[in-house]
Amino acid sequence: MSAKTKSLEERLAAHPELKQQLLTLLELAESNIDSADRVEELTVEGIKTFGQQVMQDWAQRREEEKSQALRKEEKAASPNGKKN
Repeated sequence: MSAKTKSLEERLAAHPELKQQLLTLLELAESNIDSADRVEELTVEGIKTFGQQVMQDWAQRREEEKSQALRKEEKAASPNGKKN
């Protein structure tokens, strides 16, 4: 199933840290904080944290993909897993 056909909940389940950051931002939207300045400050901090987590998840995924590709190349170059 491609990322485009998965539900938002399914996609967030694969990224628990992003899910938590998103829930924190939603809590701000639903909060009873009286100061707009304070809500703005917390929102900006939350968006920065969310962005950092996106970058971290992206980098980890890329590293895993590259590692898998390298392992496949090594297997293809060395039949039966034996090294020459």
